[in-house]
Amino acid sequence: MINKKDIVKILSIDGGGVRGLIPCIFLDHLRNELDSFGNKTPFYDLFDVISGTSTGSLISLMLIKPPEDYTDHERLDLLLDLYENKTKEIFPEAKCEICQTIKHFFRPKYNGRPLRRLLRQNFKNLTLEDSLSNLIIPAYDMISMRPYLFKHRIDVKDYYHNFFLKDVGLSSSAAPTYLPPANVKSITSGESYCFVDGGIFCNNPSLCAYTYAKKLYPHAKQYIIVSLGTGEYVRTYECKKVKKWGVLGWMNPINGIPLLTAYMDSQMESDNYIINSMDDVKEYRFEISLNGISSELDDSSERNIDFLKGKAAELILLNRHKINQLVKLLNI
Repeated sequence: MINKKDIVKILSIDGGGVRGLIPCIFLDHLRNELDSFGNKTPFYDLFDVISGTSTGSLISLMLIKPPEDYTDHERLDLLLDLYENKTKEIFPEAKCEICQTIKHFFRPKYNGRPLRRLLRQNFKNLTLEDSLSNLIIPAYDMISMRPYLFKHRIDVKDYYHNFFLKDVGLSSSAAPTYLPPANVKSITSGESYCFVDGGIFCNNPSLCAYTYAKKLYPHAKQYIIVSLGTGEYVRTYECKKVKKWGVLGWMNPINGIPLLTAYMDSQMESDNYIINSMDDVKEYRFEISLNGISSELDDSSERNIDFLKGKAAELILLNRHKINQLVKLLNI
């Protein structure tokens, strides 16, 4: 049983592909602010539960992987390099835009090999049991057609379902139509799974993280959730066009795959409503509008990276007072 706490702190990071650069820059700023207050506690100790979906899972896993003396600054430097430079390998620009669009109708847009290679390089043979913090990462299993939550409790060993961290990251990041599913096995049971991106049911994992924290710390009086978005972009459609859609229209990648997008967005709205209705929750949500400019999750161009850096700086500037409040709270 984990020690009782009155206040439980949760870090939750949304999915969003390349836009994961925004929460990385935010976390780097938060780390500097905490340092200026003399708080050197690493994020894996500062937060009682850490959760992330899709690109947020990669950030979460980097924050909780051993060794313990690996500083947050070192972890975030690796993440910033990944988003600024390595995403070009994961999401390479097409030599033939029309050819790639046609291919996208019939198979994943990318083969996923560069992502698998980067995950192997960064996590090697580390497993969930090696995690330095309580962890919850959502994915979706296509074999059972059910959501799946990768979990770790720092007070429990010998889980029935232990997985390699590289497989956890691959599973939660396997965005349908963009990357192929992750066919992985439980280390302990040998059971096979076919995982896709957890964002299809839990793109903002705050509610999953809160529910898990309630189980770990049932007697806590307050749950503080630091929830980091990856940039909000709302694509709108004209009714006269939607009326003409069939299966192809609703699943058309040129239109932004409206059916999947509508489902994910409505799920996030529902989860946000539930979180905000909880009397024992204090949520610090940090999100920034992309102002109608489409920032696709696979746009790794230098132009888009610079745009995302600018939006992260804007997010920090617009929320400086809320960030100051959060820093003081995290220092308690």
